[in-house]
Amino acid sequence: MAELYVLTHATTEQFNELQEEFWEKESEIETAAREAIAHGFDVIAGAYGFTDADIEELIATRDW
Repeated sequence: MAELYVLTHATTEQFNELQEEFWEKESEIETAAREAIAHGFDVIAGAYGFTDADIEELIATRDW
């Protein structure tokens, strides 16, 4: 499971960088999009057999 979290944290950092671009344009990733992104992490983890993955831990490094 630790390896999964390393991967998802790295991917979450990429979303953080995208959020920075939104902030520069005086915007942000909207709530529905945030929830959809989080849900996507959960679905993908489950598809690969990580059904016990903690959704909050999957995206723990988020800044959005």
